[in-house]
Amino acid sequence: MKAGGNPTVARVRDFFSRIRTVLLFSYFVIILLSILIVGTVSFTISSSTIKGRVESANVQIVRQIANNMDNDFRSKRNLLLAPYYDQEYIDGINAYPEMSEQNQFLFRQKLENLYLKSFNATPIRGFIRFQIYYRNGELLAASNDYKPWTPVQVRNSEWFLRTVAKDGEVFFNGPSSGDGTTDAAATAYSSSILIRDFSNPERFIVVRVEYGDDLFRAIGRSDDLSADSRILVLDGHDGLVYDSRPDAPVPGTRLLNRLDGSEGKFWTEGEDDEQFVSYIVSESTGWKAAIFTPRRDILGPIDNIKTIVIATAVVAFALTFIISVLFGRRITQPIQTLYKHVNRIKRGDFSERVEIKRADEIGLIAANFNAMQDELRNLIENRYVNQIKLREVELAMLYSQINPHFLYNTLDIIKAMADYHRASEIGDIAQALADMFRYNTRNRDEVVTLQEELDQIEAYMKIQSIRFDDKIAYEADVDESLYNYPVLKMTLQPLVENAVFHGLERKRGKGTIRVAAAKEEGRFVLIVADDGVGMSEQRLADLRTKLKQSLHREEAVSVAEGGIGVRNVYARYAIQFGDRLGFEVDSRKGAGTRIRLSLPFDEHAGGLPDPSGR
Repeated sequence: MKAGGNPTVARVRDFFSRIRTVLLFSYFVIILLSILIVGTVSFTISSSTIKGRVESANVQIVRQIANNMDNDFRSKRNLLLAPYYDQEYIDGINAYPEMSEQNQFLFRQKLENLYLKSFNATPIRGFIRFQIYYRNGELLAASNDYKPWTPVQVRNSEWFLRTVAKDGEVFFNGPSSGDGTTDAAATAYSSSILIRDFSNPERFIVVRVEYGDDLFRAIGRSDDLSADSRILVLDGHDGLVYDSRPDAPVPGTRLLNRLDGSEGKFWTEGEDDEQFVSYIVSESTGWKAAIFTPRRDILGPIDNIKTIVIATAVVAFALTFIISVLFGRRITQPIQTLYKHVNRIKRGDFSERVEIKRADEIGLIAANFNAMQDELRNLIENRYVNQIKLREVELAMLYSQINPHFLYNTLDIIKAMADYHRASEIGDIAQALADMFRYNTRNRDEVVTLQEELDQIEAYMKIQSIRFDDKIAYEADVDESLYNYPVLKMTLQPLVENAVFHGLERKRGKGTIRVAAAKEEGRFVLIVADDGVGMSEQRLADLRTKLKQSLHREEAVSVAEGGIGVRNVYARYAIQFGDRLGFEVDSRKGAGTRIRLSLPFDEHAGGLPDPSGR
């Protein structure tokens, strides 16, 4: 440690830095203890009385809610019993199967008019629609906006079976999601009843009425409830009927199990604060109404205690702020600087160094950090260079394994013999294969034009089309202005091969490979897509992981692994463009695969040398 060359001054400065840390910690402890003592004493004295008063008030409110629910449900129950007061309807139910079609129609009209008259005469809170079914599920009458089910679906639905099981008692059901007879977004609950002549129990009708949540929203508007209080209404099976805060998480099973008995109250942990819960069970339906009130709302009226605590907290945190500015910034600011540089290196950015000129431990950490950054950058650069060289050697080995002139001559002989014997397909295959070998062996440039890559794919797809008996079609949609755009050699063929062997070869029926190139928002975009078998989500995730790992593999991709495949295409472009490369693989099982490569657009392909030599 240096301090003007004087060791004594250095030791003094080091000691002074340490004592500041001790003082800062001491101040924080003193302030924290003061706040805790004052706050604890104040709230202990006042909380017990305030909590008792608010708890009693919440219990009274939930009782009033249950009472309002019972009164409302009784009126709705009475409306459903209307046919029992007129023997004509009971007789019609018994005789319905033997009626003529005209009489059945008239009877259905009478039933519909009866309930419409009842609903219009007595306003029903939250009424949405109603339906009337015969015992076999046949729809007798309904509101105009009803979307019917088949009779079999109706009589097998849960609400219908449970209504029949009630044997004449009104059944109140919570929200019906997916039963086909309701609009779940608008329907909060329903009531239904079985109506019959007890002398003929096998013939009956079922009346169902659906309601919105108007009742619960009305009873939840109480001036005695805090703005953050939450009201829940649960059916007899603890299904959620109404929630005044539908965006909040649904209470778990453990919490709902505590709502036992006819009435009760308890404290429980809430989303971000302890909550007081008061609940009661409706006598008429067995449904539960519960109020959840945050602790902060219950203790809110303690204004005098709050004033003392706030004043103490303001003074304490003002002192803390001053101390933090004087003593803490020297420690926290360089740590934050180091943290930002760590994140930058994590993203692969080694362009900046940590500028912390200090003579303490943090200064030493910064110096060592810069040294580590330099060493790491050198290692990564060397590794990239080695990978590039290794893959160039790998390509050269592949090229050298075949005598080009021997192959050209042999393929030309096959083409001539095929023409002589009028075997056009054999000749086409030989010609296409010869074109592919010439492209691969004669053109040793790493960068070629897009047109050359497209010509290579034309020859390749000609062979595959003959091989698979025209099962695989090929389409190209390329902007003509991009034909001379420079790309890396062997860009398209590995992607198209992947589409053939992994997408279309195993597909039943015909398939299509589409190659597209365009300029979009200042970027060169190249797309290879197929409508083959696609990939599962797990296999797609594995492929994306392997793509990311392809830049960090200790060895290059071998021929046994599929040659220069999708991973090599990605790795070669990633080495050239880094973070500017866009490479996306999307696939869905049974729907095909789509690979999208995008580069910064300029006349030299964002850094690639022009294949024309300009």
